[in-house]
Amino acid sequence: MAAPEEILAFPLTVYLAEVGTAFPLIDDLPADFDVAWAVLGSEGDLNYDENGVTVSHSETTFDFTPAGSTMPSKRFRTAEDLLVKLNLVDLSAEQYAKAMNNSNVTTVAAGTGIAGQKHFSLFRGDQVASFAVLLRGVSPVDNDLNMQYEFPKAFVSVNGDVPFNKGVVSMLPIEIQMIRHSSADDPICREQTHVAS
Repeated sequence: MAAPEEILAFPLTVYLAEVGTAFPLIDDLPADFDVAWAVLGSEGDLNYDENGVTVSHSETTFDFTPAGSTMPSKRFRTAEDLLVKLNLVDLSAEQYAKAMNNSNVTTVAAGTGIAGQKHFSLFRGDQVASFAVLLRGVSPVDNDLNMQYEFPKAFVSVNGDVPFNKGVVSMLPIEIQMIRHSSADDPICREQTHVAS
């Protein structure tokens, strides 16, 4: 008997693009993605620590309890949040800058008396960059197929400490927070069920 497909123990891979970029089809291979989709980490999930990618669902609710009862009779949701967390172990200038509010990387070529270098600003300013975000992993229907989260608009940020110490891997604590884009573009979780015929 085959292993239960619905039980997953596989990492997700994070891709970023400009807001408004069309999401890949559920059966597209990453090699076939629109060039606008860039993997987070030079080698995708090989650049995430062992905690992988965490998707958090949170909500705030309010219960109405009528005067004539001790039990609530209605619950209202007053806020909800989708938050993705991961630790990125790729500290290359391009990856670090993207997480730091999509900062521009400047490359200086080596010359006489000048060392070659890349640099970017660590100052993020008051405007927060947003991205379309795709999380791609294994389908709980068939582990040879795909599952993906699609966030039409999200903030990507570094929020926390970056350790630099002997015997400790330096990593960027990444947070991706979904934000409302439009009623036509709600976040979606897709599970591939069959191969296209």
